[in-house]
Amino acid sequence: MTWANLGLRMISLAVLLPLALSLLPVEEVNLWLLFQSILALQAMVDFGFSPTFVRVISYARVGGLQSSNTESSVESLKSKEDALHRVIGTMRFVYRRLNATAFFLMVTVGTLAIIRPLEVMQNPLQGWLAWGIIVTSGAIGFWGGRFSTFLQGIDQIALLQRWQTLTAAISTVLAVGVLLLGGGLFMLILAMQLGTVLGAFIMRWLAIRDAPANAWSCKPAKDAAIIQEVGPAAWRSGLGVASTYGTIQGTGVIYAQIAAPAQAAAFLLALRLMQMLSQFANPPFYVRIPEMSRLYAEKKIDRLVEIATTGMIRVNWLLLSGILAVGWLSDYFLKMIDSNTPFVSPEVWWMLGLAMLLERTGAMHLQLYSTTNHIVWHIANGVTGVLMLCLIPVSYSLFGIIGMPLGIALAYAGFYIPFSLMRSYRTFQLNPLKIDFPASVLPITIVLTLLTFGVIE
Repeated sequence: MTWANLGLRMISLAVLLPLALSLLPVEEVNLWLLFQSILALQAMVDFGFSPTFVRVISYARVGGLQSSNTESSVESLKSKEDALHRVIGTMRFVYRRLNATAFFLMVTVGTLAIIRPLEVMQNPLQGWLAWGIIVTSGAIGFWGGRFSTFLQGIDQIALLQRWQTLTAAISTVLAVGVLLLGGGLFMLILAMQLGTVLGAFIMRWLAIRDAPANAWSCKPAKDAAIIQEVGPAAWRSGLGVASTYGTIQGTGVIYAQIAAPAQAAAFLLALRLMQMLSQFANPPFYVRIPEMSRLYAEKKIDRLVEIATTGMIRVNWLLLSGILAVGWLSDYFLKMIDSNTPFVSPEVWWMLGLAMLLERTGAMHLQLYSTTNHIVWHIANGVTGVLMLCLIPVSYSLFGIIGMPLGIALAYAGFYIPFSLMRSYRTFQLNPLKIDFPASVLPITIVLTLLTFGVIE
């Protein structure tokens, strides 16, 4: 079902996106894409708790928590059912507070970010109503994230993907219908976010069904042992991701404040496409994380490395295929559909692709290392994020819009990649000829070659 979900996303990309680009004014496309970036930023309020809880739930299913921090947590969670009860109670305690934070930030900071792009619309009221839908449905979707996390932790990936495919299909069909019937931005957002709301309640139903009896109905409780287990790992992971992913998404939001609607829409479109390509490519590695965590707990390291290697190769080559397809066909395709929104130059796209390949390579090595439950995301992404904040303004002032992805790529190459690879190589004694030459060096070389010849031309 993972591939069915991916196939539907690609159909949505091939049908819905062209319709929106050709039927909506560029100002509405700009706002629509800006909404997507803001929703991506909202997801970071999770602050690393989701992947951390996935690992903890996976550990609990094999007899308790495999703690790297304390012996007390191991001893206090002997029973699998007791462990799951206490993990779920702590999840509810944590996510109640995260939900409130996410909603507050959307209402305040998010609203400030859309004011200028919204003011240039012919009908600002439609934009404000659409924003109201985004804020409300975003809060519901964030609330549903805890249930998806639980399902991933208990290895119900196929079930999760099946329902995500269904809800995405409903949203896509409704959104396409809205556009074909002449609906504007508000109706498009309403149709698309319906799937988010529906999916949240379906995930809740599935999580309640597959959890121990009454685990989701008890009062949220702060379990000290669980908090001690997940807290340090979560804030490190969350801080790290916020430093890099937040900076990347933030460049689009900031650019929307200073650029003309057409220029901002072009860059936001490129960011959105790159994000979708990354999501499309990720599953061969990321759906195996619960299994890899369990294998590490069971000390089956050879099998763990074998799964990780296969996943890395598949992810980067799938990502490369998407980067090449968009880079070579985007101009032709946009002209064919008579798009109201332009696309970025080839050089900007190839630079974005190079940055994404570097990021995926480092991130997968960090995920592999994180199966040890020793989380260093805050170091890897924190330092890289600081480098981005220093490099992007300088490179933008020197080279224009290509300076944004250039600053991102330089930060990844300068610290993120060497740091991440050093951690995983030392821990698992990896062979670069078997893992990174086919998985990373070849794809990166191809994009770097296209970028070099594109700049020369």
